[in-house]
Formats: sequence, structure tokens, C-alpha cells
Amino acid sequence: MIKFIKSSILFVLLLSIYLLSNIAVNNYLNSLKLKSDNSEIVAIGDSHIMTGVNPSLTQNMKNYAQSSEPYLASYLKIDKLVSDNPEISVVLLGFGYHNLSSYYDDKLVTNESSAIFDNNIQLLSLENLSNFNYDFKRFVDSYLANQCIYPRFKRLYLGGYKETNSKLSEADFPKTIAKHFYRDTTVREFSDSFNIFYLRKIADLCLKKNVKLVLVKTPTSLAYEQGVPNKYKKKYLSVSETMKKRGVETFNTTKAASEFYFKDYSHLSREGACIFTPLLLRYIESNK
Repeated sequence: MIKFIKSSILFVLLLSIYLLSNIAVNNYLNSLKLKSDNSEIVAIGDSHIMTGVNPSLTQNMKNYAQSSEPYLASYLKIDKLVSDNPEISVVLLGFGYHNLSSYYDDKLVTNESSAIFDNNIQLLSLENLSNFNYDFKRFVDSYLANQCIYPRFKRLYLGGYKETNSKLSEADFPKTIAKHFYRDTTVREFSDSFNIFYLRKIADLCLKKNVKLVLVKTPTSLAYEQGVPNKYKKKYLSVSETMKKRGVETFNTTKAASEFYFKDYSHLSREGACIFTPLLLRYIESNK
């Protein structure tokens, strides 16, 4: 019995040393400077930017967007990028109607929270999340899996451009609109204390760092545009105007939706990105 107890204590001790060593190594790796290959422009946001802004069309831009990324993660990512890369002069941030929705608050307590935590665990901390309702168990599971088991040399939060094919005919339009803007049959409230709160913090950060922030609305299909509740369209204009007064412009192309190619009703396909990205680059060049 004594031998078993000693063996158990030794096992727990060795396991603790192993886990704590990995935490220490990963904390060190997370603290290292993040190089952006001398790019002056970085694109940040969720899947709309991830599929809609093709960085291969210019040598001066990197796309670091990730699917389902809330502005909290975007804020922490932008802070790290611009602090470590003083050559960054322009931040392009995805800004669509859906980014204003409490749909983003709910992401932290649903199955989607696992992906958010896994993608951004090197940036997020319990302190960052302390004011929000989130799935604590999923956060801990993600931390254990990604920070304790082995050294993480790859920056999980960096994301990148993703080419997508046009599958509009297979997309579920009612489901997309309902997910973004409705809770059951009721129009969702705005994400004032979460996503919109961090949008303001991003604007503050870019102003402090002397970096130009451009809010980017990627094209959506005509059906999606028509399906967005009017209160969201009004809120979008209101937030855009408030940001404009602070020197933050919103890029929203006037090219008709029918001239783009879509992966689904709210995301651009590879062909759509090749149309949209040059328009965005010309806008940036003309507003230097």
C-alpha cells in the first residue's frame, strides 16, 4: 500500500512538472515578438474577411482573419501585431451587420466557443473574459489541450486567407439570417457590451498607435441584404457615423451584389475575393 501511494505521488509530481514546464515554455513563446514580414497593411476579422480579402494580390498586405473571431480576439491580435511591427500603418477590420449582433455574445456559451478558445487561447486569459458570460469548462479544456500538453510554436490566432468555391445553390438562406439576427422569432439585441465595446477599444488602440483603421464591409448577396432587419441597418449607419467622427472610415463598395461571386449568401468565393480585393486596395491607396 505504501509503495502504491509513493508511486502515485511520484506520478502526480512528474505530471505536474511536465504540465507546468509546458505552460512556462508556451508563455515564453507567446511573449516573443510577432513578425508580419514588413507588411504595412493587415486584414483582421472573422470568416467574411478570411474569405473575402486575398492578400496574394499585393505584396504589402497580410490577412490574419479567422472564422467566428469576436472583436475581443481582434483587439488582442491587433495590439500584439502593431506593438511588434511598427511598420504596420493600416488595419482593415471586418465590419458587417452581423458583427453588431448579440449572436457574438452567444458564441462564448455555445459549441462555437470551443473553436474561439482553441484559436485564440494564446491571447485570451480569464481576466480578458471576466466581464462576460462564457463557458468556463470549454475554456479550461482548450487551455489544457493547447498550452499544457506540448509546446505550441505556431501562433494559432493568426489565421489567414481561405479560398472558397461558390456553393450559393447549396446554402441555407433562412438559417443564415436567423443565426445572425434572430433568437427564435425575436430580433436579437445588439452586442453593445461585448463586440461593439471592443470595436471602440480597437479604434482607441489604433488612434494611440497612430495606425489608420478602416472598417470593411465585404459584399453580401442581395437576398441577405434584404433579409437584414431594419434596426440593424440603422445601427450600422449610426456606428459608422460615430466612427467617422473619430477619423475611422468604412469601406462599403457600391458595386452591385450581382457582380460578385459568393460562397454562400454572406461570404465571397475565391472569384468574388478577386473582384473585391482590388477595389479595397484602390480605396486604401487613394486615402493615404
